[in-house]
Amino acid sequence: MARYVVYRVGMAVPLFLGAALLIFVAGHLAPGDPVQTVLGDHYTPAAGAVLRHQLGLDRPLPVQFARYLGDLARLNLGTSYVNPGLRVADLVGHALPISLRLAGLAVALAAVVGVLLGVGAATARRTILDSLIQVGVVLGLSLPSFVTAAVLVYLFALRWPLLPVAGWGAPANYVLPVAVLAISPVAFIARIARASVGQALLEDYVRTARSKGLRASRVLFRHVLRNAALPVVTTIGLAFGNAIVGAFVVEVVFNIPGIARVAINAILQRDYTVLQATVLVYTALFSLVNLMVDVSYAYLNPRIRY
Repeated sequence: MARYVVYRVGMAVPLFLGAALLIFVAGHLAPGDPVQTVLGDHYTPAAGAVLRHQLGLDRPLPVQFARYLGDLARLNLGTSYVNPGLRVADLVGHALPISLRLAGLAVALAAVVGVLLGVGAATARRTILDSLIQVGVVLGLSLPSFVTAAVLVYLFALRWPLLPVAGWGAPANYVLPVAVLAISPVAFIARIARASVGQALLEDYVRTARSKGLRASRVLFRHVLRNAALPVVTTIGLAFGNAIVGAFVVEVVFNIPGIARVAINAILQRDYTVLQATVLVYTALFSLVNLMVDVSYAYLNPRIRY
């Protein structure tokens, strides 16, 4: 197991370097000039040349990329083009925990509710409960997050002023954003859990356990759920990635100062250093989640060996 973890971490290094190269090239090929954005109305060809030299943008691209990798190796993400006195590491370090907390709460809620709904539907197949859960799953997968956010804001912030529309920090500020991010993963996890548990309930070892007189609850929790957990674990890992992506809408709608909001502001301002840093953070997060999902396989199923 330890060797596999080391192998996967080593495989993540070229992936990270490739992502850094793509982000660097895309930033330089994007329309607009960060020098003109920084100088604004004070831009002149002479002033632009001076600032471009100070930022190192007049050097060949291979030299700039080598310098960029050197800074990354020292965990130096540079400074913002738009706000030269602002270190990108400080900006990301302040915003990232907010996004992780938001996504973590949404995925935790989705995992609990989704598994309960999926297990309930699998153990009550072809009943009214199963049909209701299936209808809810279809709705949860069909509605985009911005539609869900608009509906929840209208109901619980405007029509019935129970929760705040925007802001961050107070416990009440968590409710609507977490609910919006959790709805789609709940539906996805419930569908996979229903299929996986339903398949496990048909296996021979379940019939054997029942024939020995074991209680239904013990058969379910001791035998069925453990063997049906692998697809659900994968789905939960994917749900975390979906929550990070969905945060682009949620953080803007609810005015949350997270990493997605930082990335959107960087796009609008053509602040390439900040944008590169945020995309690299997303790449690292997805790689870490995939690693955690793969490692959890061996723990949940001892037959798997790497």
